[in-house]
Amino acid sequence: MAAGILAGFAVLLAVTIFLAYRWHEGLVERDYYESATGEFAGREEEARAGFRVTLPDRYRAGESRFTALLETGEGPLRGARATLAAMRPSGTGEDGSFELREESPGRYAADILLPRPGRWMLSLTVDAGRFRARRRFTVVALPDGPAAGEPLSAGTFRSAAGAQEVTLSISPWPARAMRELSFAVELPGYSGASPPHVDLSMPGMEMGRNRVLLARGRDGIYRGTGTFVRCASGRTGWEATVSVPDGGKAVFGVALAD
Repeated sequence: MAAGILAGFAVLLAVTIFLAYRWHEGLVERDYYESATGEFAGREEEARAGFRVTLPDRYRAGESRFTALLETGEGPLRGARATLAAMRPSGTGEDGSFELREESPGRYAADILLPRPGRWMLSLTVDAGRFRARRRFTVVALPDGPAAGEPLSAGTFRSAAGAQEVTLSISPWPARAMRELSFAVELPGYSGASPPHVDLSMPGMEMGRNRVLLARGRDGIYRGTGTFVRCASGRTGWEATVSVPDGGKAVFGVALAD
């Protein structure tokens, strides 16, 4: 009986190893222990050097310019080798690697390609000689089109709350004061238990709390109704702020028709 148990365990182990190899998608390093040990040591060297990285806060699908500012306690980091790797969580078919060039002291840049909108995992590796640094982070590449926060079409806006893509639609459009309006929020890939909400405010004016509560529909879109009140000053410029639980906020400028 013991021999049978051992044989079964051996078969299970072999299948597990095969599956681990078969489904390896390049997102997990094979030499994880050695890599992690080296990275911890590198972080100590970074801390001693006062290493800092400033990264872009917006990303767009397609070709775009990526710029990173690299600094140490002594000033801009010069003469380093910097590489950016881009990976899709769903697989390696569209992964890419890009060499950054130093355009000015501490400013490194490259033209990169994120072929599809959606979530990407990026890894920036910096070899400064005296230390080696790596920064891993997740971003959402927005579809190519107007700048973040600008209208895509009549009453539809797109931006991001942290790494979460956010699309806000207001109807009927153009929006008018003192009219009940429909608000719809799309959050691709969002799986949080709590719904987002929309706060309506006027920059520089105290208008009181004006929150639109949203409920998730069967199609995954969050919907609710709300009203822009009329400002006694005659101003018509508002902001609609979409708050995503544990994901941040996306702010959209809304100009009322009256």
